[in-house]
Amino acid sequence: MEQQLAEAFSLYSQLFAQKLKQALTQTYPYAPGFDGSAYNNGRNPQYKGAANKIAGVPEGYNTNLINSVEATYNVDSKEVQVFMNDYWQYVNDGRRPGKGVPIRPLMLWAMDRLGLNQQEAKSMAFGISQNIKKFGIQPTYFFDIAIEQLSAQIDQDLFNELGASIDDFISQTIINAIPANNELNIRTI
Repeated sequence: MEQQLAEAFSLYSQLFAQKLKQALTQTYPYAPGFDGSAYNNGRNPQYKGAANKIAGVPEGYNTNLINSVEATYNVDSKEVQVFMNDYWQYVNDGRRPGKGVPIRPLMLWAMDRLGLNQQEAKSMAFGISQNIKKFGIQPTYFFDIAIEQLSAQIDQDLFNELGASIDDFISQTIINAIPANNELNIRTI
């Protein structure tokens, strides 16, 4: 029984990683600010649009959040462990306005992903940091979406298994109620 439970948890941990990746591929609006009002409060509306969190990210890019998602079941600790790049929480929960983000990671991102030189990347990183400071980052709740989807999947699987178990129980009960010689003694009153 313990082996079957470990296999089920291992299967569901892989399914959870899959649900996390699916949630990251949903379409989210471009930089609407934490509360969604950035375009009403000074952001240029020409930049309105939507994309998923993996749009334009080259294959194998080492800071790509979707490629960093892993989930495993640890048999010893009996825990499902989820691994992702450390900024996942900002993608999930967003970031309120009021404080800029560190410029160096943004510079490295701009140089690597956009091919900018150091001065161009520094300028762009400063602008992005100031934009985040002014408007914040809207939450995606991709982690919460994945948990809801996994929960629904588990509920459906359990419902199906329970239904199959009840069918088996009823079938076995009827089969066991019939005598081995298949002769029924029916008495009339």
